[in-house]
Amino acid sequence: MGGGRLSWAVRLLAVLIAAEVIASGAVLVLRPTPARSAALVRSVPRPTTTTTIAPDPTTLPPPPPTPPPAVASPAPPSTAAVATDAASRLTARLEAALGGVRSCLVVQDKGVTVYGRATDLALAPASTQKLLVAVAALQRLGPDYRFETTVVAPSAPAPDGSVDALWLVGGGDPLLGTPDYAAYLASQPRSVGTPVTPMAALVDQLAAAGVHAVHNGVHGDDSRYDGPRWLPGWKPIYRDEADISPLSALTVNGGLDHWDPSEVITADPTALAGAQLARLLVARGIGAAAGPSSLRPANGSVLARVTSAPLSDIVASMLRSSDNLAAELLVKEMDKKAGGAGTTAGGLAIVGATVAGLGIPVAGLHMGDGSGLDPGDRAACPSLLAALNLGDDPRFSSLAAGLAVAGRSGTLVHRFGGTPVVGHLFAKTGWINCAAAMVGRLDLKAPLHFALIVNGPCDFNAAEAIENRVALALATYPA
Repeated sequence: MGGGRLSWAVRLLAVLIAAEVIASGAVLVLRPTPARSAALVRSVPRPTTTTTIAPDPTTLPPPPPTPPPAVASPAPPSTAAVATDAASRLTARLEAALGGVRSCLVVQDKGVTVYGRATDLALAPASTQKLLVAVAALQRLGPDYRFETTVVAPSAPAPDGSVDALWLVGGGDPLLGTPDYAAYLASQPRSVGTPVTPMAALVDQLAAAGVHAVHNGVHGDDSRYDGPRWLPGWKPIYRDEADISPLSALTVNGGLDHWDPSEVITADPTALAGAQLARLLVARGIGAAAGPSSLRPANGSVLARVTSAPLSDIVASMLRSSDNLAAELLVKEMDKKAGGAGTTAGGLAIVGATVAGLGIPVAGLHMGDGSGLDPGDRAACPSLLAALNLGDDPRFSSLAAGLAVAGRSGTLVHRFGGTPVVGHLFAKTGWINCAAAMVGRLDLKAPLHFALIVNGPCDFNAAEAIENRVALALATYPA
């Protein structure tokens, strides 16, 4: 009997030893060799990345009757840790996208900065500067503000329907246009939806007032604004490329003499406007001819008037298509409404003071114009991003509504095709020689807001390639 009990104990001890050996072998199977460990380290881009090795499938013997001690389950990673990992990955991708180019970039996720580069560096912002002008105009003039253009005669029409002369009086409207110009804008993907103010409405009203003939011409009056028509910082090539016309309170058709087969800027926007009204009158059967520009009679009668779309719509259109003329005339109008002479210098001072009063950082801000065409303009990324973020306020909602959409509208209509950001990237873009910028939001995986300025590549394709890499890097966040 005693020998039977000893044999059973020996057998049990042997089973336990075998189980321990097998368990130790399983642990050894799970532990990577030194060579494998080195390979894993090389493959991990960031030290925070975790590599998981699957457990060995070996079947272990049943545990002994005594229950094992309780082991606490590992706690899930904290939200802060996950966010840190995502920001680290984004940082690596953005640094690779930007390389050593002179640039600033700020990225925010729900208002929290997840990436910042050279945030105190003021660079040439190109047309993204229009965001600051838009903010100031909406604040100072109000989103419902409208421009008014009038037609004045020395007196009411004579019984035979004749008037001595007519004066077309400019009110600073940047979108006054003839029917053929409105049709042209509607045919261009970049400018679809532009809220053109119909000059033809003035002709309708003059006909309704009984005007049949204008004896001594149609004259343009652009006296609402003062200051140079061509700003000191602008390059002659801006005329050649039809980037902007000379500045006038009376401008029709964007200051273009014609646009087919190519756009050609007029030398005298005021005279052009008077001539276009005369042309439309003749087409309506009213005898008229263009006359020299001059001031309207002091006690003249207003025979016709047309108002623009509300400023909120003008601002949205200006941002979407990057309308340089609209930005410059908004600057002048702000000065005029504040009691100034309608000068660019006065308006720019108002822009700077207004955005600073709204809490937008202005360190390094320098504006030689409103459109961003001046190579001497400077702004830092935090300033532009703060302006963009005001679009969440209903008073400034046209900032968000006016952003071009990748692959869909405005200055982004032909960009990012075939990429994940189509329809998800909304931005104000900008480009002048050696300066490119993009300020906007991306709603693909996380609600990111960002501001990017790149100064250096003087080739448009090279600058655009950097913007593309940044946008596609942002599209991976927080993966």
